[in-house]
Amino acid sequence: MRLPLTQGLLVGRATQSPVSTNTSITLPASQPAWAEPLSPNLAGFSIEMDRWPLWSGAEVGQPNSFTNQVLQNLADRTGVPPFFRVGADSEDRAHLDLSYQVMNATFPAPTADVPIPEASVISIGRDFYALSANLLSGTPFMWGINLKLGNLTDTVAQASLVADTFQGSRKDVTKDVKLVNLEIGNEPDFYSIQGTGYSSSWTPQNYSDTWREYASAVSKVIKLDNGGTTYSAGAFATFSSGLEWNTGATLEAGIMADSDTRSKTSHFAEHQYSGAFGYGPTAQPGQLMDKGTIRGNLSTKWADVKAARSSDLSFILGETNSYANHGMPGTSNTAEAAIWATDYILQAASMGIERLHFHHGFGYRYNLFQPAAGADDGLNLTSRAHILPSYHSFLIVNEAIGTSGKASVAELGTTNSSLSAYGIWENGNLARMVLINSAPYVSVNGTLPAARNSFSVNLANWKNGSNATVKRLSVPYTNAFTGLTWANQTFETESGKPEGTVYEEPLHNGVVSIDASSVALICFK
Repeated sequence: MRLPLTQGLLVGRATQSPVSTNTSITLPASQPAWAEPLSPNLAGFSIEMDRWPLWSGAEVGQPNSFTNQVLQNLADRTGVPPFFRVGADSEDRAHLDLSYQVMNATFPAPTADVPIPEASVISIGRDFYALSANLLSGTPFMWGINLKLGNLTDTVAQASLVADTFQGSRKDVTKDVKLVNLEIGNEPDFYSIQGTGYSSSWTPQNYSDTWREYASAVSKVIKLDNGGTTYSAGAFATFSSGLEWNTGATLEAGIMADSDTRSKTSHFAEHQYSGAFGYGPTAQPGQLMDKGTIRGNLSTKWADVKAARSSDLSFILGETNSYANHGMPGTSNTAEAAIWATDYILQAASMGIERLHFHHGFGYRYNLFQPAAGADDGLNLTSRAHILPSYHSFLIVNEAIGTSGKASVAELGTTNSSLSAYGIWENGNLARMVLINSAPYVSVNGTLPAARNSFSVNLANWKNGSNATVKRLSVPYTNAFTGLTWANQTFETESGKPEGTVYEEPLHNGVVSIDASSVALICFK
């Protein structure tokens, strides 16, 4: 997401409160009634369309091996590949031009703050959507098509190429991946302030009427039904763009008034960031991952989840990440982002948010990984593809979800302002538990504090003698760019394959210690 100049920063507070040495968590005797189902696709990706071939591989049948390796690491933990949304800002800057084999794009000049800017114009060629076939077998996709241009003919033509790619003459090419959702337009709540043909009177009502018109036309060229490909409605930025732009107001405006379109729509999407780089003060270490700030930001989505469910729609964050405008240097590309994202994803899931798509563009500082050399993201690894610290959050979350397809999550209460805890149940039994210590442990000009705060967590009601183990996210310090390990393995390799032997320590007497700026996964055997 790139914000218009009228937008501001959502400022949180940095955690500086002292950490107590001991705390206790009461394990429920049974799965809480409010536990929410966990989708194995909970932690998904959103990809800026303009450099899509860097992620997928430049030609059909020539996949990016690094991309597929780091995705395979995640798929191994849930049994299914991560969900990909491709579109975002550049979906509304795209038009169809079949004279190109893959694509053509025009990019503005780079700046110090935006060293790798988004394209201003994109021409979609014949193989553009077919590059989807290069990703892991079984990968689910949401593809975005243009609404902002206001050219219904071109939008329908884009949808026709999508249909031909996944359902028509090229379905044998894409047979191993799935077109699950189609998105029409990105962040339409910004249209009236971004110099488009939409007037300043652009409202949820105008949007709903326009979206229904486009959806009706598109449905004539692509097969849509609730058992296969469905519409994703909304995609609102909801970033100080007006309180009226939300799920409930849009449903009241009649976006689902057409019963045929409603039957072809599975969910409503909004976007969410914790703030924006370049708009206000620089975030201080601990501010992003602050427990209260995470809950405060996500609490703004409670009403939207409820409104979607009241219309028998699920609710997703179709685009999200730490700080908009490609991430904040020194925060979005550090270990803090991994700790933040672990808490953020599980908190969202415990609220009933079905899926979160973490946004990516080539060189963006908030990426989980860079798919190719040349990415100037602050890690000094421009010579090769590489992961960033936040990649570890997806490893942890996917491992917490597991492979059963029947997991549920609920937050567990703690009395410590730096400790977050989530229980994961399978078949009514507590199977796993995630503990997150978001207290900062910060390097200042290369100097660390003399001691790292740590405290012991007593799991009350733990059955003494039960077999349980602990895996840990090890972080050198809060603002570290590299050196993280998960369960004693490093994923910071040239191939993307982990190195090192997985280590699980036994849980003794129901007590687990946890350092500041770290995460632990407890597995009850």
